[in-house]
This record gives sequence, C-alpha cells and structure tokens, in this order.
Amino acid sequence: MQTAPYRFVNTGIQDAQLNMAIDEAILLHHLRGDVPPTLRVFRWTQPSISLGRFQSIEREIEQESCEEQGVILVRRPTGGRAVYHRDEFTYSIVIGKRYGVPSGVVAAYAYLSQGLLAALRLLGVQAEISDERVNKHPSAACFASSTQADLTSGGFKLVGSAQVWKEDALLQQGSLPLDDRAAEFFSLLRYPSAEERAEALKLYLEKTTPLHTFAPQASWDEVARAFRQGFSTFLQHEMVEEELSASEWELARQLVEEKYSKLNWRKERISLS
Repeated sequence: MQTAPYRFVNTGIQDAQLNMAIDEAILLHHLRGDVPPTLRVFRWTQPSISLGRFQSIEREIEQESCEEQGVILVRRPTGGRAVYHRDEFTYSIVIGKRYGVPSGVVAAYAYLSQGLLAALRLLGVQAEISDERVNKHPSAACFASSTQADLTSGGFKLVGSAQVWKEDALLQQGSLPLDDRAAEFFSLLRYPSAEERAEALKLYLEKTTPLHTFAPQASWDEVARAFRQGFSTFLQHEMVEEELSASEWELARQLVEEKYSKLNWRKERISLS
C-alpha cells in the first residue's frame, strides 16, 4: 500500500435526490483538491429508479405506475439507462487521471472493474470483464444493454455502472442487484404492449442474475466491506473510513434544491459553482 490514503464513505440510507447530489458534491470537492479519491456506498429510503442523464422519461417510464407503487424517480449525473434501486448494493467512486485512471470511458471502466472483480472474489464470486461486443438493447433498463467493460459470471451480467467525466476526474456510479426484482422493475418500464414487455423481461433474465445466485448468504454490510477491501487492494491505497465534510453536505443539499429535485435538468452542465 502507498502512504497517502484514499477515502471510504458509507452515507447510510438517504433519499434518491440527496444520493445523487452527494455524488456530484464529492466530485466537485475532489476537483478542487479538497478531498482524496473516494469510494462511497449507500442505500435508499424507498424503492427508486435512477434515470440516465439523457434518458427520456416520457418514452421509457410508466410514471403513473411509479407513483401508485411509491417508486421515486431521480435523474443521475451519469449516463446510461434506468436502474431499479431495491434489494441492491449501490456504490460510487470519484477519482481522476492524476491517480492513474486512463483516459476514455471504456478504458476507465475496464481499469476500475479490477476493483470490482477483487471485491467479488472476496465474496466468493469469480467474475470477468466481458469481451462481448457492445449491445444497445432497446430496453430502458441498464442491465439489458452490454458494454465492453461489463462484469459477468457464468455468462450473466452482475454489475451495471455509468460514468461522467469533469475535466480530469470522473464519477462512476454502479449497482449490484442482491435479489431478483426484475419483474417488478419491468412493470414500471414503458412498452407498446404486454407481450413486448414480457419478451424484454425474458431476454433480461437470460443475461442477468443477482449476487445471491452465487453468494446467497452475502449481506449488504459484507458486500460493503468487500468493496472497500477490493478497491484498497487494486488501487494500492488504504481506503480509510471517514464522514463527508460539512461543506460536502452543504453543497449536496444545495444541489438537491437547485437540480436533483427536478427531472428536467439533463441539459445542464456540471459546474464548479
């Protein structure tokens, strides 16, 4: 391990808007040099769908069904497609080129995947970076599409991640489903017909599986510990557990009010203001 530690933050259970705002607040503080590379793990106060930054809600989400079932919608600062946050483990990492991350989204995904692979090994799951060609499946669901940096085990996709770069640093957000909530999730996605929804769900289940398929006893806290140790080992820096700074909390709450409380901010730029 090198001497300068990185940071591990567990922000516990927060609402959807604050969860997204916290990640951006960490990124902006990191760009200012106020905080080191940071791995964050977190939970959600209620079932939520996070939407990719440029995703169309009107075309892809059954908003009335979400309201009826108490599912909150929030837009992520990162790209990609919809992710259902229920019975899953969510992480984010903020780090930059000066810490060895290669340029380019795919290269950075592949690089950081080594930390994810190390975490999964600690949970007894042997996974690999998929060499499958990019497949932009028409489903609104993130896990239905494949990229050149997906993590798979036994041919099933395990982890879905999305990135945004600001100057020479990135924010990567990711989800590791613990249990199967696919049918519930797909009932909230918009399809032309029930038959097309059923077919999309069938294809989804053929390509993805939750962590508990391979590690049935793994708890959320055990996954969090594995992520901390796995990234510490790969990045060769101890991940020291810390709290967010008062300034990060303040900026996050400001971002909720000004940005993440709305779903139509997607054309705005992430700024340092």
